[in-house]
Amino acid sequence: MPIAWSDFALLEEAGLGSYEKRALVTLAVHGVADAATLCRDGGIPTSKIYMAMEALGRDGLVDIRRSRPRLYQSLPADLLVDRLAAQVREQAERTARRLQDVRTALARLPHRLQGGERRADLALGSESHVKRHVSRLAGARRRVLSYLEPGDLRAFTQAQATGFDVLRLIARSRRRTGFEHRLMIGFGRREGAAVKAFLRTFGESLPDPACLRYCAEIGHPFHLVDDEHVVLAVDHPFAGDGRLASLLVHDEALAVELAGGFEALWQRALPDLGQIRAWPTADRD
Repeated sequence: MPIAWSDFALLEEAGLGSYEKRALVTLAVHGVADAATLCRDGGIPTSKIYMAMEALGRDGLVDIRRSRPRLYQSLPADLLVDRLAAQVREQAERTARRLQDVRTALARLPHRLQGGERRADLALGSESHVKRHVSRLAGARRRVLSYLEPGDLRAFTQAQATGFDVLRLIARSRRRTGFEHRLMIGFGRREGAAVKAFLRTFGESLPDPACLRYCAEIGHPFHLVDDEHVVLAVDHPFAGDGRLASLLVHDEALAVELAGGFEALWQRALPDLGQIRAWPTADRD
């Protein structure tokens, strides 16, 4: 049966070259094979096969028998995928550590902010709000304070439907680096069902229950990152799905003011969604 190479495109994303991918999959078909067999059945030039197999051997993805002719043996599928996954994670962690050098280099640039100077970046629309601004939360070093409203829940859900799960991205970073993330969800009388649906969908990616609260108040959604950056959503009922734009602002003074407001609202908010039913503006569904 011909090999459906499109089924194995992810191997190249995992770091394998095209010939390495073809050799690895072809070897999985045969179990044990020599270079000539892999070239013939995998469509690999004879000038490339030995380099590809040596690379796979160094990474522990195939076993090499130093016989005459040299033979190659495939690994069990579970072991092979586990080793590939471990390599991808290790590479991602190395890259993440090296990116700290980029952060330092960017900070040295002559146009960096000084003192109380402000800088703002505008993102238009719901998708850009999530991908350009909310994704910045994953880069937090110390803490994130988030106040969400139904417009945010819709934006996250729409982004997930297109393949970009920003809350999962933030959760992975939070588990890796350990920054604090407190999150409040504010909603009105008719939006309780939407909040519950959101919790069912994204529950595994949200902060621990101790860092999650609910309130029957509507204000203006925002995120604070490391007490330096502020993400402010701009909504309007006549603008598509309601999210007109968002602003990412570097302003420590503004961050301090919003952090104070967040703390005050946090004290009034409740840790159990069911308790909202007792509030005058609560959802009665």
